[in-house]
Amino acid sequence: MSVNAQIAVLPAGTSLLELREVTLPAPGPYEVVVEQTSFGVCHSQLDRIFDPTRAGAMLLGHESIGRVLAVGSQVNYVGAGDQVCITWIPRSPLDGRPPRPSRLALPDGEVATSHNCFTWGTHAVIDEQYVVRMPDDTDPDLGSIIGCALMTGAGAVMNSIDLRPGESVAVWGAGGVGLCAIAGAAILGAGRIIAVDVSDAKLDLAAKFGATDGVNARETDPVEAIRRLTPHADGTAGADYCLDCTGIGTNIPVSLAAVRPGIRGAGIRGGTDVLVGIPREPFKIDSFDLLNGEKTLAGSVGGGCDPVRDFATFVTWTQEGRFDPTLLVTDHFRLDQINDAVDALHHGRVRGRAVVTPGDAASVGRTP
Repeated sequence: MSVNAQIAVLPAGTSLLELREVTLPAPGPYEVVVEQTSFGVCHSQLDRIFDPTRAGAMLLGHESIGRVLAVGSQVNYVGAGDQVCITWIPRSPLDGRPPRPSRLALPDGEVATSHNCFTWGTHAVIDEQYVVRMPDDTDPDLGSIIGCALMTGAGAVMNSIDLRPGESVAVWGAGGVGLCAIAGAAILGAGRIIAVDVSDAKLDLAAKFGATDGVNARETDPVEAIRRLTPHADGTAGADYCLDCTGIGTNIPVSLAAVRPGIRGAGIRGGTDVLVGIPREPFKIDSFDLLNGEKTLAGSVGGGCDPVRDFATFVTWTQEGRFDPTLLVTDHFRLDQINDAVDALHHGRVRGRAVVTPGDAASVGRTP
């Protein structure tokens, strides 16, 4: 079986994507061919697009929803016609077979590679470990962001901290991942939920996801603001948990400082600061604050999610009306506008999550 597809390819030496007409080969033994319904545009892809050391053509994207067209001879988890989500976290990492990154031969003979999977195109050919079977009635907006934004943000609250009802959570960065973390904290019963950003528009949107307070870090000291909002009966102040969803190195010691300290001799440990966003540069922390406050600095990759288990939870949240994916998806683009989507995200014009719906696209170019 061969499929004609349009794939967004990032050539070497440029930050502009090009749409390539490609005939996809039959899937390999462990591969799945997915026809895309919609896919998300994640901030982490900007790191690859603007990486000056990048060599060779690349395939991008790692969250989407679509239907299976064909499967390889060794695939038994899904079959043709199944609706699936694509994600960059392997579904079964302990099965003894590491998933293989996607590679695609282009018409000019060059081979484009991916970091793990790819979703920016009308179709994707990926290792079957990167697909998760979904109900047929899954909302397309939910499906397009569940494989990264929702998994990473809400998953960190579910899996990377031990949140108890009434405890306080501060979230640095009210973009797509941060908004999902805020929603997860609200759904799981946090008391005070503080959104920290430099955009009032994003802070206003955060309130719709459950943030009880917004702190504009450009206008006020976020550490002092959070301490004022989170007094504790034992005399300490600070959030029980901070989640840094920005990946900005200078933010990390600040979010750590905003975590409540422990009390020596009383058996009360300090709070936890969780790195959710990918640090893009080396950073320094106040080691005395970490040690003397008996605080914890932790990492969370993909929200610590088990995709099969946790995606089902996110679907339930949506079905029960506790999470509205249409509120998170603030910007829609066609496939031939993929560079416009990247430009909007790069320059901070996307309040929540940008989603692309593949359609008829003959060309792709820079935003005028």
